[in-house]
This record gives sequence, C-alpha cells and structure tokens, in this order.
Amino acid sequence: MKKIVFLILFSLAFSNRGMACDSCNFFEYSLLENKSYFGLFYRFRGFEDYKSYSSSTTSQIRNFPAQLSTNLRPWDGPSVMHEPEGNGLFVQKTKQDFETYQTIEARGNFTLDNKWNFTFLLPYEFNRVYYEKYLDLPNPTRDTTLYVQGWGDLTVTAEYIHLIYNTKSRHTLRPGLALTLPTGQALVASNNENRDLFDPIIQPGKGAFSFTPRLNYQWFLDNQGVNVGLSYQWSTEGEQTYEFGNSFNAYALYFRQFELKSGLLLVPNAGFYYERSDMDLYQGELQELTGGKVGFAQLGLDINWVQTTFSVLVQSPVFQTLNGNQIQNQNRFSVGIIRSFKL
Repeated sequence: MKKIVFLILFSLAFSNRGMACDSCNFFEYSLLENKSYFGLFYRFRGFEDYKSYSSSTTSQIRNFPAQLSTNLRPWDGPSVMHEPEGNGLFVQKTKQDFETYQTIEARGNFTLDNKWNFTFLLPYEFNRVYYEKYLDLPNPTRDTTLYVQGWGDLTVTAEYIHLIYNTKSRHTLRPGLALTLPTGQALVASNNENRDLFDPIIQPGKGAFSFTPRLNYQWFLDNQGVNVGLSYQWSTEGEQTYEFGNSFNAYALYFRQFELKSGLLLVPNAGFYYERSDMDLYQGELQELTGGKVGFAQLGLDINWVQTTFSVLVQSPVFQTLNGNQIQNQNRFSVGIIRSFKL
C-alpha cells in the first residue's frame, strides 16, 4: 500500500509579547499506516525595525523598575527589563536594535485506536535582545545586550480524531485541548552582583498555566488537500505577577504530494497564518507595548522516506498592527526531523 504523508495541523512559531499560542505552534504529521512519532525541531524568529524613529521613540517602562545591562549600576527593583517605559530608565530605539528567539524542541506524538491523539512538546530557549542606545541618565550606555537561555514550558495536548470517507475524498475533523504547564525557567537572573531577574517577556518559561481549545480540519483528495485550524489560548498569572494576553490563532494552507522512485515522497505546502493577542498585564495593569495582530505568508516542504520525515518552513509577515511602537516581526524559520513508529 502506498504510504501517504499528510499535514493535519499547521501553526507557526512563537511570537513576541504574548502574541502567539505556544501550544499551537507545531507541525503534526500523520502517516496513513502509522501516526506516532518522536521528533526534534529547531525554530528561529527575528525582530527588528520600528514603526517610527521620532523623539517619541524613546520609551520608558511604567511598571517595572529595572536595569538593562549587567554592566550598569543596580536599580531599586526586582527585574531586569526588556523594553523600559516609565520610571527614569530609557531605551532610545534605533535601526540597530534587534531581537532573536531560538528554540530547540523535542516532540512526541501518540495515536491510539485511530481515535485519540496525544502530543507533548518540550522546548529549550535561546533569547537575545540588543539595544544600540540605552540611557541610564545621566550616564548613557551603548551596546546593551540581554541574553537568556533555559528550559521552556512543557505542553501536552489531547485530540479526538473523526474521519469521514467517501469514494473520492477524506475529511478529518480534530477537536482538542492543549495544556501548557509552568515547568520552564521563569526566574532567570542576570549575572550582576545583585542577581536581578530578567523581565517575564524574555524568560524561557511563563511560570503560568495556559489552556488552549483547538479545532483542526483537513480535506484530502487525489494526493492534495487543504488544512484549516483555529485555536484560542487563555493564560493565568505567572511569575513576577505578570500575565500574558489571551491569543487567537488561525491558519489555512494547501499541500500536494509527489511520489518519486524508491518510496520518496515530497509534500510542498503554502498558506497563510494569522495571530492576534490582547495586551499583557503586570500587577493588574495593561502593558501598552504588548499585543496586536500579525499575518504571515508561508512556504514549506516535507520530505518523507520510509519512517523518516524531514520538514522545513519559512514564514514572512505580510501585515502587522502592533500596539504602540513595538519592534516589528521579521521572517521566521523552522526545520525538523521525525521518526515514526507503531505502538
């Protein structure tokens, strides 16, 4: 019987400032004869550029007293902040500023009786934020870099698989629920003498529970098909009394399979992904430089041979409306390899 690889769920990599649903952001592969797998993935997302560079682009942090660099003098407060906006500490935004977020992630997927599907995701994060001009008045400082790494939060999901067959096509409907657990490192501190905490936005973990109802649908016909999905994530208050905004995610993509000799199968795909997030809360107050909307165009390719599948994906923003003068989303990249097995 010819092996058929089809993409059941597609959603994209993490976004900044609570703007993406962590438990939605993974590929889920399924072989017609075998649906369980272990995999290892690498994801990269970058941020640079601002909407404007007028004098108003000098931001302050309203709620977090903090310092931005381990080379600067200690400040009276518990956190080292990511984007200050309001108490005497300033970041003068420039075109040289950038942020990079890299993730190495282990994934496992287990399907029981072709009816129930269970998935886990365990990430390890490498986060870097650079500011070309940091102003700790009266002593301005340049070239300030924050670097944080550690374990992210474990996500587990459960889905019910409902299959509808007819003579020409197959429909798959998968309602489910994802739960993100506060297992990651959410209290990473700087290496200065006071061991000040980095702010929650760049911590590897949230230190909070997140609940994500999801619904995914696929239509498959003659070695091609369409995937569509929706999800909504609620987050509880995490470490440092910080709560990430609730987020909505949606995607739609088209894919086609090409079987080559020796059982090699190529599955290119293209589509669109959308995410919207509410503002974050710190001590019950809205954080104005968080949340917004962004849409991505995407191109991907899956290569399957026997029990091994290699995946690559590139996403590029086509529009974004962020609250305040936030740094802008740039391209995202994901690559992974999985090995399927039978239970």
